[in-house]
Amino acid sequence: MSKSKRKSTAAEAQRAAEEAKHDNRGHYAAFIFLAVSIFLAYINSLNGTWALDDTAIGKYANIESNLNLRLGYRKIAYLSFLLNKWINPFSAVNYRLTNIILHTANAFLVYWIAFVTLRLPQMKERFGRYSYPVALITATVFALHPVNINAVAYIVQRMTSLATLFVFLALLSYVYGRTAANGLRAAALYCASAFFVFLGIFSKENAVMALPLILLYDYFFISGFSIKGLTRRIAAGLAAGVLVLAVSLPFLNAFKVAGDLFGVFLRMNQQIPPNGWTAVDVYWTPLQHIMTEFRVVGRYLLLLLLPLPDLFVFDRWGMRVSAGMAEPLSTLFSFLVIAGLLTFSVLRAKKMPFASFGLLWYFTAISLESFFAVGSDLYFEHRNYLPVAGLFLGISAEAVVLTRDALLNRKTLGAVVLGAALLLGGLTFTRNYVWKDSVTLWGDTVRKSPENVRAMIALGNAYVKSADLASAAVHFDKALTLSSSEKRVKYFHDAAYSLGMVDLFRGDLVQAKKVIDLMEEKLAGGYTTGILKGYYHSLSGDTKTAITLFDQVLGQTAGLDSVIVYTLLGDTYRRAGDADKALENYRKATDLDPSFSAAYYGMGDTYFTLRDIKNAEIYISRTLSLDPSNPLALAEMADILLIKKEPAEKAKPYADRAVSSAPSFYQPYATMGTVLILMDREEAAEEYFIKARERGLRGYMLPFSKARAYLMKGDAKKAALFLRETAAAEDAPESLRSMIKKELGKQ
Repeated sequence: MSKSKRKSTAAEAQRAAEEAKHDNRGHYAAFIFLAVSIFLAYINSLNGTWALDDTAIGKYANIESNLNLRLGYRKIAYLSFLLNKWINPFSAVNYRLTNIILHTANAFLVYWIAFVTLRLPQMKERFGRYSYPVALITATVFALHPVNINAVAYIVQRMTSLATLFVFLALLSYVYGRTAANGLRAAALYCASAFFVFLGIFSKENAVMALPLILLYDYFFISGFSIKGLTRRIAAGLAAGVLVLAVSLPFLNAFKVAGDLFGVFLRMNQQIPPNGWTAVDVYWTPLQHIMTEFRVVGRYLLLLLLPLPDLFVFDRWGMRVSAGMAEPLSTLFSFLVIAGLLTFSVLRAKKMPFASFGLLWYFTAISLESFFAVGSDLYFEHRNYLPVAGLFLGISAEAVVLTRDALLNRKTLGAVVLGAALLLGGLTFTRNYVWKDSVTLWGDTVRKSPENVRAMIALGNAYVKSADLASAAVHFDKALTLSSSEKRVKYFHDAAYSLGMVDLFRGDLVQAKKVIDLMEEKLAGGYTTGILKGYYHSLSGDTKTAITLFDQVLGQTAGLDSVIVYTLLGDTYRRAGDADKALENYRKATDLDPSFSAAYYGMGDTYFTLRDIKNAEIYISRTLSLDPSNPLALAEMADILLIKKEPAEKAKPYADRAVSSAPSFYQPYATMGTVLILMDREEAAEEYFIKARERGLRGYMLPFSKARAYLMKGDAKKAALFLRETAAAEDAPESLRSMIKKELGKQ
C-alpha cells in the first residue's frame, strides 16, 4: 500500500472514530433526556390507584400457574408480576415503577430503531445525516404522547409494553442479521429475532404482528421496494413464523381459539357467541364489530393529532355499535379517512417513503386487535402502543427531511425537542392526575362514557372502598337500571349483587330485601343471591338460618366469593357472641386470601370485644396496612390507643382519618367525640356525637359513649350523670340498666 493510501485510510479511520464518539455522546444525552422526561411525566401516577389490575394480576401471578407450562397465556408478563408480588404485593408504586422502566427501555429502542434505519446502506447516502434528529424526535413523541398512558400507568397492561419490547428487539435483531457480513452471525441474529417474537407472544398475543411488520420494514428500508429481493425473505420469514407459532401455539390453546374465531367469521351477521377470548356481554355481530372499529380507529387518529387530556377515556365499554356504514354516519366518514390514508400510503410509497411506511405500520399493527379479534372489547387506548411507534418514526422522518437541514442545527433541534417534550409531557402529566384514586379514575370514565355500565359498577365499588355507601348505592342503582333496560345479564347481576351488599352494609334491610327478591325473579336465584340472603338473616338476628344458608353456598363458591362467605360467617358468629367460631372462619378467609382486609378487621374487632387489646391491635394494624382508609379500622385503632391510656393527641390522627371521607357508619364519629372530650373540646365533641346519632347510633348509646369518655378522662361526676341518662333511655337493654344501677350504687 502506498504512503498516500495509508494516510487516506488512517484519516478515514480517525473520522469514523470521531463520528462514533460524537454519536455516543448524543446517544447518552438522548437516553438521559428520555429517562428523566418519562419519569417526570409519570411521577404523579406512581402511587395512584389500582384499576382492574389487582384482580387480573392475582388470577395468574402465582407460582402454580407459572410452573404449569400448559397455562402459557401471557406467562412472561405474569412472571414479571410475580416478581413484583415477591417485592411488595400491595404497593402500586412497585408495579408502576417497573412499567415506567419498561416504557423508558421501549422509548430508547424506538430511538435506536429510528437511528439505525437512516444509517442503513440503502438509506445512509440520502438520509444518514438526519438520523440523530429523527431518532430523538421520534423517541420523544413516543415517550411522552398521552396516547401511551394506559400502556404504562394501567399496571396490568405491562403485557402490551412487554410484547412491544420484544417486537422491537426482534426487529433490531433481524435488521442486524440482514446487514451482517458474516453468515454465521446473520443466522444467530435471525434465531434471536425468532426467539424475541416467541417471548413477545407469551407476553401478549399481538406480538405475532412482528412477522408482517418486519417484512414491511424490510421492503421499505432494506430491499428498496424490490419485491423480487423480498420474496426469499418472505418465504424465510414465513418459515420462521410457522416454526415460532408451532412451538408456542399449543401452550396458548390457540388452535381452539383460531377455530372458534374462524367459525365466528363464517357467521358475519349472527351475534358473537361467548368464548374465553370474548368480552363480557358481547351483543354485536362480527360485521358490526368491524364497522364500529372504523370509528374507533378514527378516534385513535384524532387523539394522536389532538392529545387533549379531556378526550382520553380509560374504558369505553357500551359505546354505540355501528348497525351499518351510515348508522351512525361517522362510520362511513371514518372508513373513507382510513381508506384514503391507506391509498396514499400505497401510491406515494416511493416519493414519501417515511410517511407511507408509518401509516402502513400503524394500520398493520392495530389490525389484529381491532379488526380480527372480533368480540373483544371495542375500544382500548393502550392498543396504540406498538402501532404508534412506526407511525411516529414515519411522520418524524418525513417532517425532518422536509425542513431542508434546519434541524441539523443543534440549537434548533434542541428547541424543537424541548418544546415537544414540554407540550406532550405536560399533557401526559395532566392526564395522569386521573390515577389519583379510584373515585377520580372511574368518575372521569363515567363522565365521558355515561352509557358504560362496567365503569358505573367500578365507580360504585370505589365509593364502597372510600366508605361513601350512599354514593355507591346511587351508582349501583344506575348500573342496575342501565343493564336491565339493555338486557346485559352479567352486569345486571353484578350491579344487583353490589347494591344488595351496600344496602346490607348500611343496615337498610327493607331495600336489601327488595334487591334479593329482584335477583330471585330475574336471575332464578344463584349462589350470590344465597350470600345476600344469608347476610340479610345474619343482620336480622336469625343466626341459625344465616349459618345454614352460608354453609349451603360454600359448596358453590370459589376464590373471592368463598373468602366473602367465610368472612360473613365470622361476622355472624361474632354478632352471636361465639368468638371461637368467628375467629375460625376469619382464619379460613385469610388462608384463602391473605390480602382480604375485611377478615382481619373481623378478627381485630372480635379480640377487641374480648378485651384482648394486644391481639386486637395486631389485626387492626394488619387491616390498615391493606386498607389504609378503612374508617372502622381507623376508629378502632383510635379506641385501642385510648384504652392503652395513650395521649388523646396520639389517637386523634386516626379519628381524623376515620371521619375524613364522611362515612355512613356511626362508629368513627362516636370515636372522634370521645377523643375530643379527652382533649377538653366538649362543644366540638357534641357535633360529632350528633353526627353519630344521625348515622345510626342507638339512643341509649349516645349518653353511654359520653359516660365512657368521661370515665377515661377520670371525671367520675360527669360519667355518673351520663350513666343515669343511659339507664333512663327507653331503648336501653335491661341488663345494661341493672349494671349501671349496681355501679352507681357503689359510688
